Amino acid sequence: MPFRKLFIPFVIVAGFLVNAVAWAGLDDDASVFVDEHGSELIEILGLPPGVDRRDQFQTWLADTFNLEALASLALGPYLDTATEDQMAAYEEAFSRYIVVTYEARFDTFSGYDFAVVRARPMDDDNAIVRTSISGDDGSNYVVDFRVELYEYGTFKVIDVAVEGLSMLKTQRDEFSAVIQRNGIDGLIVSLDERTSVVEASNN
Repeated sequence: MPFRKLFIPFVIVAGFLVNAVAWAGLDDDASVFVDEHGSELIEILGLPPGVDRRDQFQTWLADTFNLEALASLALGPYLDTATEDQMAAYEEAFSRYIVVTYEARFDTFSGYDFAVVRARPMDDDNAIVRTSISGDDGSNYVVDFRVELYEYGTFKVIDVAVEGLSMLKTQRDEFSAVIQRNGIDGLIVSLDERTSVVEASNN
């Protein structure tokens, strides 16, 4: 058999093995990242509700999530239609909104135990880390964190799915409906109003 015919399968197999090793490392590192940050989240949610807990949660969120990417992804196809001024106002409104929204949703898990179940790669830079959040009453939630690897080995979460429901998809659908009715400026106003309502209910 000609050398060329022998060499091509070898290259394919070698490439597969290299990717398999890289993905295995990605899985392990992503799992460690989610495990550490998930444990921090449970501790923060164990604090009494109030300004101090919200400040700590906001810091945790900024360290754990790529909020800029989340803001862009949540706009979906409308990202390219926003002006520079609209994007600046939207990103500020989104950041405030996401803090109060995620705190309220994650508050469901206050007092629960957090454990990483498994991780699976999506590609060279993305992985889904499945976790289990369980309570003393026997309740259990499956929460999937989609994490992305950036330069210098830094991970960030870009989506969370609770019992299979993607929070990013939910936000994108909600935002799309508002934009269709009132435009991007209307979405900014809506986000500010929603944030104010949640903040008022927590005071």
